[in-house]
Amino acid sequence: MINFYLFLILATMTAIIAKAGINSRQEPSAKGVERHMTSTPRYIGRQGTDFQQTEGVAYSADGTPIGFVKLGSGPSLIIVHGSLSTGREWLPVAAAIADRFTCYLMDRRGRGLSGDSGEYSLEKELDDIKAILDLAGSSPYLLGHSYGAICALEAANRFSVSKLVLYEPPIPVHSPVLGPELNDCLSAAERNQLDEALAIGLRGLLKMSEREVAALRRMPMWAEMTALTPTWIRELEVLKRLEFGVARFVTIVSPTLLLIGTVNPPHHIEASRVLEQILPRARLVELVGHSHQGHLTATAKFAHAVAKFLSESY
Repeated sequence: MINFYLFLILATMTAIIAKAGINSRQEPSAKGVERHMTSTPRYIGRQGTDFQQTEGVAYSADGTPIGFVKLGSGPSLIIVHGSLSTGREWLPVAAAIADRFTCYLMDRRGRGLSGDSGEYSLEKELDDIKAILDLAGSSPYLLGHSYGAICALEAANRFSVSKLVLYEPPIPVHSPVLGPELNDCLSAAERNQLDEALAIGLRGLLKMSEREVAALRRMPMWAEMTALTPTWIRELEVLKRLEFGVARFVTIVSPTLLLIGTVNPPHHIEASRVLEQILPRARLVELVGHSHQGHLTATAKFAHAVAKFLSESY
């Protein structure tokens, strides 16, 4: 069970982070653009280095602009966020490793700095990641969280990635990740009752109680989460159709770090434990006492594990 008060803290942090940045746009070029951001915070790295964010955009195969925030110096690391969030949720981790890696915090399509177009599909998410990979240069690293970890895993099975970091991809292994309440959630969304769809999803997927959902509804971040609910609904529809098992990923030869929290419902970690067994160059690290938001509740530990793995020679 996710601690409710911890969830509120995380949601508040996410809302604050999501408000940071500039909403201006720049005309597209053939590959992508980036620009200096003068109204956002600077970040201090381990050695006291002052890092400034830059904001940019790459263009996916269908022409959709995929925005990102870039921070740091060194080898490129593309970070793919999870549901009900944006790339800026990962600023704390990026700041912790910015003196060693150039972090690209992409906004997945339909939110933040990114556009959206046409019918949604997982295939389009992979095209979006490919656009950022191409912009980042040769031998990039790739990190994904939750649904973003599913996208990253699928991308690594198709594109060239030097190393892969996966934080709890909820891939169905032996049974559906989502219970019968999924249909109720989708039905509410079809009726444009996004508030109710969000509540059903939180109860069913995050296992929050009625009391917890009611309290969260009274918080300021509820409106922002509701605004992101359409993107979550379409991701849940993909999960509903997703092929069971992870055997199709056995061909991934990139060194892979699997991070899991020890305080989690089974569907968040089951796939990671199986991936550890089948991927030829995988290792698993547990974040003891943490759940699905360890990058926020254990930022230093999380960042250290990622940086250590990416810095090692293979």
